[in-house]
Amino acid sequence: MVKLGSLDPRTGFLLQLEVLSDGGAVNTAKLAQFFSTVRDKQLWQKNPDKYQEISADQGDKYQGHYSLLNPVGAGNTRQLPLASGMLSLWLADRQDPVRWDLRNRPWTMGEIIADEQSQSVSLLWTLLSGDQPVVRLTKTYRLVKGDYTVYVSLKLENLTDEPLKISLEQAGPAGVPREDPARDSRQLAYGRFVPSDQAVRVSRIGFDKADPSQPGGTAIGSSANTEPVIWTGLINKFFGSMLYITPHQADAMDATPYRATYTGRGVVESPTSRIFVPMILLSDINLAPRDTSRPIDLEVFTGPKKREMFVDPQAAYYRPIYTRLHYIGTIDLGRCFMAPVWLTLGMMWLLGMFSKLALGNYGVAIILLVFLVRLVLHPLTKKSQVSMMNMQKLAPQIQKLREKYANDKDALNRETMQVYKKQGATPLLGCLPMLLQMPIWVALFTALSVSIELRHSAFLPVWITDLSSPDRLFEWSARYTLPLIGHCFNLLPILLTVAMFFQSKVNPQMTGAAATSPDQQKQQQMMRYMMPLMMLFFFYNSPSGLTLYIMASTFAGVAEQIVIRRHIEAHQAVEAARQTTVKIPGKGFRDSRGKKPKGPFWVKRG
Repeated sequence: MVKLGSLDPRTGFLLQLEVLSDGGAVNTAKLAQFFSTVRDKQLWQKNPDKYQEISADQGDKYQGHYSLLNPVGAGNTRQLPLASGMLSLWLADRQDPVRWDLRNRPWTMGEIIADEQSQSVSLLWTLLSGDQPVVRLTKTYRLVKGDYTVYVSLKLENLTDEPLKISLEQAGPAGVPREDPARDSRQLAYGRFVPSDQAVRVSRIGFDKADPSQPGGTAIGSSANTEPVIWTGLINKFFGSMLYITPHQADAMDATPYRATYTGRGVVESPTSRIFVPMILLSDINLAPRDTSRPIDLEVFTGPKKREMFVDPQAAYYRPIYTRLHYIGTIDLGRCFMAPVWLTLGMMWLLGMFSKLALGNYGVAIILLVFLVRLVLHPLTKKSQVSMMNMQKLAPQIQKLREKYANDKDALNRETMQVYKKQGATPLLGCLPMLLQMPIWVALFTALSVSIELRHSAFLPVWITDLSSPDRLFEWSARYTLPLIGHCFNLLPILLTVAMFFQSKVNPQMTGAAATSPDQQKQQQMMRYMMPLMMLFFFYNSPSGLTLYIMASTFAGVAEQIVIRRHIEAHQAVEAARQTTVKIPGKGFRDSRGKKPKGPFWVKRG
């Protein structure tokens, strides 16, 4: 095994690639700037020089750098990343092809060639017919500093005096880890080039429900289609590895002069899950006698799915090819009608801006976002409080209407709306601020689920150390998993429940004060306790960044409601003092006195 690159980001390399002689494959690709656990990241930040030594000695405590490519399967189904697979060769004296499986064959490993900016290694495999060499395959891996791309070159050489026709199966990325323990968010991704739009359309296939007992895989497409497939890969919610066959013409988007067929091979990963490995079959490779094929150049992006890196030329590690291939399409921004894509992108942008003000602390950035949203919604929140207080005062009058029109619902609704309209009360206005917050919650949930910047981003040193996952104050044995809770104690959702309970205490609609019947009072009292409990279970395993936002927003809302209600009550007291009636002795003004009743024989005289 040979290692290219480095795990020390100070060297300039972003990857360390472990190359195997078996199948000319990759054993693993580790990222220098990302770690498997928060504990690993904290240890590296504390002592980067000793991290490798300490993490190796305490393997039960630390898991090391994030490994993006890994072997999957076992036995004959074991698949290595970027391994060369079945090679088929049509000889002049044979009608049927001769096939060799290169995955389990040892390749000859060369020496590492290094310069100031890159490192590379080449592997050789020679096909023999008896004692005579027939075909030589040369495979070269290269890493470049400041680049998340693994450059792979394949070169076939005809060592005979006869023309040959060859097809070669090449594996793509394999073993992309499962980032989310709660659900499998990994997907098989690929890009099609649409000539009419001169753009790339990205598709994603999820396999969280794939049946591991079913053999085979799924067909993706071919480079010979009218909309050719030009790249394929595996992604999870934060990382991805995409393989692209570099065209020989600089202005072309088609992958190769050879026919390339893309599939996703199903491999049993565990007794309960199956994963796909992207495969490419390169066919119609014709070699003249003693000829060498043009190199088949592969670019394999292996790194984080950072939106800025894919689209912003000013971002670190940006390459124009990322934009041309539309790698931004591998980031799942959701399809919820409540949170359009532009709102999710807006949340991501705001979090990035506030994090700069907070010196990189995204927890503080989330709290600043709470204040911004509360400030924008403050006028509406104030109107909502006025409306709810007016409805609270109208409760006795509405109850009288219910008694008066007990058998006439249409009349009751009509008279009730007249009372609300006359007093300026709007029942729906009380719920409007929360309804407007819902799209923000959904957009923020999506932003937290795909923003690599929040992965292992801490709010406090010892608590909420990963805003992209539950806070997990402590854990217990997985054998004692509780329904809806699991085996982790999350404190933040409990604080959110407390905040929701306080909110129900100060909300007239939840206290029962605005109820107009005993049944309504019972329902509101029940909801006062049920809603916080529902929120506890709903958000218990949600990302701590989202729970932090809702909790901070709820506490801020409670404080805002108290301040607004006191302000309104003080204003009403001042208005009441101005309208105090003073009773003057004697008869009132003529216009203010009622008219005397007229007798039955009274006649107005002209």
